[in-house]
Amino acid sequence: MAYIGNQVKSNPFIVDRFSGTGSATSFTGMTFAPAGTAAIAVFVSGVYQDPAAAYTVSGTTLNFTSAPASGTSNIVVLHLGVGATTTVPSDGSVTTAKLASDVDLGINALFYTGT
Repeated sequence: MAYIGNQVKSNPFIVDRFSGTGSATSFTGMTFAPAGTAAIAVFVSGVYQDPAAAYTVSGTTLNFTSAPASGTSNIVVLHLGVGATTTVPSDGSVTTAKLASDVDLGINALFYTGT
């Protein structure tokens, strides 16, 4: 179902992957800086990590309280809170030139004289 002026779009989760070393606790380079730990879900070797105990975020850096195990791409970050914006044109900024030619605005009814 479409909404006036905006198409409904579905986007997959943004996913970042890092490789644990067994000693590193900070991983820099997430695609987005999450608003907080509630805006991401972190998994190490497929196991969900509790943000209250396992990690913090600072900008695009993920900081673990203890080093994740060594592995190739064994740290997965799902960005849950990447927002989408909707643009609403300001009043009076949309002219008829910006509308599709088959749009019926009901204007003809104002000028109908019955002849």
